[in-house]
Amino acid sequence: MASIDEILAAEPPAFGRAVRAIIAGDPRTLRAELAAVPDLVRARSTSPHHATLLHYVSANGVESELQGPVANADEIAALLIAAGAEVNAGCDAYGWSDTLGLVVTSDHPNEAGVAGRLVALLCSAGATIDGPQGDGSPLAAALAFATLDCVEVLIARGARTDNPAFAAAAGRTDWLRAWLDGHATIAMQPAPNLLPLSSDRAVAAEQALVFASMCGQTETVRLLLDAGVEVNAQPPGSHWTATPLHTAAIQGQVVVVKLLVQRGADPTLRDGRHRSTAVEWAGHARGPRRALARAVSILLDEREHRNWE
Repeated sequence: MASIDEILAAEPPAFGRAVRAIIAGDPRTLRAELAAVPDLVRARSTSPHHATLLHYVSANGVESELQGPVANADEIAALLIAAGAEVNAGCDAYGWSDTLGLVVTSDHPNEAGVAGRLVALLCSAGATIDGPQGDGSPLAAALAFATLDCVEVLIARGARTDNPAFAAAAGRTDWLRAWLDGHATIAMQPAPNLLPLSSDRAVAAEQALVFASMCGQTETVRLLLDAGVEVNAQPPGSHWTATPLHTAAIQGQVVVVKLLVQRGADPTLRDGRHRSTAVEWAGHARGPRRALARAVSILLDEREHRNWE
């Protein structure tokens, strides 16, 4: 495994110094490097991913040694954008990626508690909120990777929510009610391949229940349960989804967990991928959601639910 010094030694010196400042969260050094070489902000790595400096802020898609949580990543990104970084520029990570797509699928900004702020900053600077194809890929990716701060910002900034999974995540109960009723004016757009939405309406409704549970949309969960959606379903989703209860538990959605159990969710069920219970899933919560997930674990460990009413 190469060291950080070895990786950066392969880059032009100014570019390597700028990358080191980014991953260290050092705005003073980065500002000095950008002032000395104004075109540096548009330069690209010589590595196969060909990332610009802004891509490195995501801590994703570049060499793993250069990835890690940076508490002031939004400050670093703002500095780069002010210096002329192109927010919608792509790089060759994962085939093709822009900074927004890399941020919403990265563990490190999420762990540092800065992912939502980064998404807000990128959107304010002109990032394409529905992705380069206009298919909602940033929101789909954020849901697939369960980066909920990113989900919330994308929805608040106007990301499209015109399919059952997106609408459920956004708490659009009116849209979902009309869709469940088969209203002719509801035009359902497909989700990107990253988040395959079933063409079977019953399964799509189960997927909606899962993503509403993930995002803590209590009234949407209630609506879908009242419509007869199976509370213990395990529809296709991502590695962060299973039953609604598993999915809510790992995100620390205490109120939704209570509702699901009251409506028949079985805490003893094991998911099909990891063969784990909802309590065991809660033990793998990330970043700022760990404390809430611990509260969920306490609730689900109780054998008596008298106080849940």
